[in-house]
Amino acid sequence: MLGYVKITVDPEKVKVSASFEETYAFWSTLCDEFTKECVEVEIQSWQEEHDVIEELEKISDISKDEGLIKIQKIPLIDDNRAFFKNHAATKEGKLKWFSMRYYDENGNGRIEVRDYGLELRFNKVTGAHSEELIKQFSNPHTEAVFYDDDVE
Repeated sequence: MLGYVKITVDPEKVKVSASFEETYAFWSTLCDEFTKECVEVEIQSWQEEHDVIEELEKISDISKDEGLIKIQKIPLIDDNRAFFKNHAATKEGKLKWFSMRYYDENGNGRIEVRDYGLELRFNKVTGAHSEELIKQFSNPHTEAVFYDDDVE
């Protein structure tokens, strides 16, 4: 049985002055371990996020406008992986990107990072694998739940 694991960060449980590393304690693990099978990431930014868009233009293969959103597709080569891991924080200690979707080599969306990292979704996971994810991503300010109905 396949499903998805949804991890939600509760902003009310995060200290107001929390650093990026405190708020997104899972970020390094996500980048180092869970995106290994992915070959591309699609990032959606709001059009008014000029600095973020400009920064991604340098590494994106595809960049297109969709109304209020800018969509950029970036190959996950080593340099880009290092960029996403080490340069993800804004000056305020938040995740730079509104929405990220990681794709495997078959074009399947495997991992989604939504709402500036306040929600993660691991798609097409088994019940057994979900236990590992829930354990790995649980902390005092997150909730992790497995849903046995695979909705992508």
